[in-house]
Amino acid sequence: MKDIYAVLDIGSATLKFLVAEISSINVNILFVKTVASHGVKKGIIEDDRILAKDIKKLIEEAEQFLETKITSVALTIPTIKAKLYQSDSSISLSENGSKITSDDIVRVLKLSSKFKRSKDEEVVSIIPVRYHSDKGATTEAPLGEMSRNLIVDSLIITTSKELLYPYISVVEKCGIEVLDITINAYACANEAFDAVYLQEGALLIDMGYKTTTVSFYKNGYLQYLTVVQVGGYDFTRKVAQNMQISMNQAEAYKVKYGSLDVTKGQNDIIHTTYSKDGNRDYTQQDLADLLNETAYEVMNKIKEKISVIEDINKYEALIVGGGGELEMLDDIASKVLDCSVRLYRPDTIGARDMSLVGAIGMVYYLMERKNIIGAYKPSLVLPDISNTMAIRFKGLTKSAPKNQGKKVSKLLDSFFSED
Repeated sequence: MKDIYAVLDIGSATLKFLVAEISSINVNILFVKTVASHGVKKGIIEDDRILAKDIKKLIEEAEQFLETKITSVALTIPTIKAKLYQSDSSISLSENGSKITSDDIVRVLKLSSKFKRSKDEEVVSIIPVRYHSDKGATTEAPLGEMSRNLIVDSLIITTSKELLYPYISVVEKCGIEVLDITINAYACANEAFDAVYLQEGALLIDMGYKTTTVSFYKNGYLQYLTVVQVGGYDFTRKVAQNMQISMNQAEAYKVKYGSLDVTKGQNDIIHTTYSKDGNRDYTQQDLADLLNETAYEVMNKIKEKISVIEDINKYEALIVGGGGELEMLDDIASKVLDCSVRLYRPDTIGARDMSLVGAIGMVYYLMERKNIIGAYKPSLVLPDISNTMAIRFKGLTKSAPKNQGKKVSKLLDSFFSED
């Protein structure tokens, strides 16, 4: 049976849905679609009925395209309420030693979740960072090794139940099971960063519609998380207010002509505002000036939030997310943040939007988890081999990196249960 998984990334502005087939060396994108999201505001679900309607429509379109039934999705959730913990747990295997299995690793990870936290917190992800066995420490799971003890250093991510449960519930209302779950910041890191970045230190700036998540990674851990109330909306609003046009029209101009290069386009007129005080022509250079000014405002707000990170100029920062889709944004970010910054765009054919980093990263998250805790049940089964080949021509391939009281879903209930 092929390892084919569906990923759902629910944002305040858009829904991203991706289906991928995982092989030993490749990830084949079989379906990907981004649509407008409704019922979510700043990461909080406010109307699950309209959101469920959007999700159902998206899944039905994927099922029609793939000619099969989708039964589960891996889910990324917003980072806004996430908290981070580090833990080390251990188990004894036997006095004479025994081979380490996936069950042993799962047992240690379950023990990691038993720590004091607020009643409102729910564990979302337990991520092994380093393993210790009789042979020493390693970042790779020591499956099959003989050892008397197993110790695992873990990163534990929690979020509020108030945020988490509605996300799980809205998916289950669509008749779909939640296969696995993590926060968007960690999913993005799985796509954008390799093992070297995670060890030596790197910053990830995920720009959404109204909020930007900033996360810092070092020594294999997600060390710091913060949310800044800025995003793509700020750029659109600046254009709308100054040109006296609707947000929709301002967004269209931003997407079509958006650049922070004030020398680009120069006097090419893109819009004329009519008023009783006289008409005003706006050129591409005027648009670039507005966007440029906003970029400095946005980056200065981000700078305030990352000032707690020591020696920030030593680390590289990557900008991901749909809100960061502006030419030369990395140049301004480098100047303001005083570190090397670049825009990160996935190199997966057919899924190269910056907004898809989290969805693609979730696929790699599943690949890593599969090697640790065992195989997942596929999200879908393709009808026949000829259909699979036809889909492969439509969609696409990326080589896998070498490093690599409310109802709770069955996933959370089983993985983090007390048994």
